[in-house]
Amino acid sequence: MQTTTRVQTAFRLDTALLNRLKRKAKAKGQSLNAFVEDILTKATPADFQWPGAATIRDISPETRALTRNYKSFTDEELKEDDRLAYIFGK
Repeated sequence: MQTTTRVQTAFRLDTALLNRLKRKAKAKGQSLNAFVEDILTKATPADFQWPGAATIRDISPETRALTRNYKSFTDEELKEDDRLAYIFGK
């Protein structure tokens, strides 16, 4: 059996949102903590993988057309722009 370590934290939530969460948790027979943890777990799966294409035929013609205007970026350009570096994994 896997042991889970939990850390107590605090969030500021809109009162109306908190009340909705409490009502839904009660309706499901869960504690507020368990209910919110379930929501967050489903929203952030640990093993998420971006879908891939097996072959070039699996990529739509519209998507392939986007690559015609694709610009290769130099390492210098990637160093200067954090967004590009993030996108290209540099």
